[in-house]
Parts: sequence; structure tokens; C-alpha cells
Amino acid sequence: MAARTLTQYLLDVGSGGRRADFAHILSAVSVSVKLTAAGVSRGPLILDPARREAPLTDREVNRGLRRLATSNLLTQTESIAQLAGISISGSAAIHQVSPTGRYLLLFEAMHGMSNLIDNLPVGSAFSVLERDPASGPCTVEDFLQPGTRLVCAGAALFGPRTVMVVTAGEGVDGFTLDRDVGNFVLTHPQIVIPSEAHVFAVNATEAPYWPAPVKRYVEECVLGVDGPRGHDFTMRWNASALVGAYRVLNSGGLFLVPQIEKSTGWLAPLLYNAAPLAYLAEQAGGGATTGTQRVLEVLPAALTTRVPFFFGSADEVARIESYFTEHAQGYDQEFTHPLFHNRTLFAD
Repeated sequence: MAARTLTQYLLDVGSGGRRADFAHILSAVSVSVKLTAAGVSRGPLILDPARREAPLTDREVNRGLRRLATSNLLTQTESIAQLAGISISGSAAIHQVSPTGRYLLLFEAMHGMSNLIDNLPVGSAFSVLERDPASGPCTVEDFLQPGTRLVCAGAALFGPRTVMVVTAGEGVDGFTLDRDVGNFVLTHPQIVIPSEAHVFAVNATEAPYWPAPVKRYVEECVLGVDGPRGHDFTMRWNASALVGAYRVLNSGGLFLVPQIEKSTGWLAPLLYNAAPLAYLAEQAGGGATTGTQRVLEVLPAALTTRVPFFFGSADEVARIESYFTEHAQGYDQEFTHPLFHNRTLFAD
């Protein structure tokens, strides 16, 4: 039997009543992802030859790739009648498409760009909302909806392979780009996040600033077979929520982005990152929380709203939520594992 392609998947989506309207949007996004994949694989070669002769900074190359990804998306979506407008992460401007369009597209063009310096994966994330009423130019307020209003979402990862995971509300399917034929092929149908968790991802350099529930969770994992969890864990960190999301979809575990006691801490952009990844997680049998609230129920106050973000296997999400609840109620205690001690070279 021939492998099912993304084109066939979109035809099936298009046969599903109102979902036919946003099948065109998904198709345009998939084409822009293919074009961007080609650009990412070329790196600094996407820049003008004259500029390549001068010393290039990583920032210049990354900016060029981000502009390319954004341009690809805008070009592919510019004439879709069902699409009212697009909001792109990092831009305050709303890109108007069709005043009678029913849907809104949110897009993060290039997430985890610092990974490109070391030739590691980067990604794009997208989601589609339905607006009400569907007439006239769209506004910022149209986009300020909770994730429960999402009709579809997905993420693309540009690495050794280009992969894209997509949900239209009926589970999550994973596709791999076949460069020989230029099409995405279904390679991971109906992904289910494993319930067994033996891996977690967190930025360990921020350990002194973690809230107590996160210290508790990580301490228990680090103690491994000798701790309350009863088995060993592996820790991963790639400084990318999209890399973390793909690992969770395939291997389970928990990805942690806590709010830390430090001004330089990173929180997940709700509309462009946390909400679409949370939708993917839930559609694959997992979950996503801010620690105190289901991510998909958070109402954004602005396009730039950011949140703490914990997503992964359902049991692990429930566990970290229970730790936040117990801490708020005063049932837990501060933890004393050496990982969190202040250390000195001098004995007391």
C-alpha cells in the first residue's frame, strides 16, 4: 500500500464539513514549511553572494532565515479567501488577508534560532482560530482567544529530517518530508504520548531560581531508583520548546518552563507557542499546564502574553500540578538535595 501523503490528509480534512475551510490554510502552511526547510538547509548560502564575502555573524544569518520563513508563509497565504488575517510572533502588525475570512492564523516563524549556531534543529509553530463575527478587517482583539477555541494546530521541525505534526481536532499525525518527491508523507499516524515517563527537560542552569514545586519534581527524578519515583530518569535540554514537544510526542516525559526568580527567565509565548503545543499534547493523550491552570484555558491579555509551561505525559502533568497545589497549601517543604545547595570551596 502506498504511503499516505499530507495532500491526501488535507483532502480528508477538506471533506469534513466546516473543516474544508481551513484545509486550504493548512496546505499553504505546509508549502511554506517545505520552502523554509530548503532555506534552513542552506544556512548562510541564502544571503546575497556579495554579503557572503564579508564576515557574517550568526545573528545576520538567523535574521535572514526568519525573514525567509515569514515571507514564505505570507506569499503562500496571500489569496486565501477563508483567511482573515495573520499574526506573526515578534510583530505587532496584523497581516490582513480577506475581510470576509472566517479564520485567523498565528505563526511563529523560527523558534530556537540559537540552535542554528551549533547546527541543531529549529522549528515553526502555527495554529488556527475561528473569529466571530467574520466580517471586516481583523483586529488584535480577534486573536485574544483561549486555546480551547483552536480548530487546528501544528509544528514543524527542521533537523536531519524535516517533520511536521498536525492536529485538526481528531488526534495528532506526524509527517516526514520526502525531498525526492517534494511531499510530506505520513510516517507517524495517530501519535499517542507514552504514559511511562523516563525523561524530563529543564534548563538546569536556572536551578537556584526554580519555584519549590519544580525543585521537588526534579529532585525526585534525579534521585532515580533510590528516590520516590523508583526508577532512573534522563534529562534533556535543547533550549527549544518545539524540540521538547517533538520529544514528548515520541518519548513521553515532561518539558518544564517554570517562572523563575530572575528577570532574564524565559516564558512561553501563549498564542504562538504554548497554546498550539498544548493542543497537540492533549490531542495525543497528554496534557499542558501553567502549574496552576490548563494552558488551553488561559485567556491572553495581549499578543505578547507569556506563561509558565509544563507539558508532556498526562500523569507527569498531573504530578507537577499537584506539587504546585500542595505548595500553595503549605503541605510540602523545602528540599535539601545537594543539587540545590549553595556550595563553597571552604569548610565551615
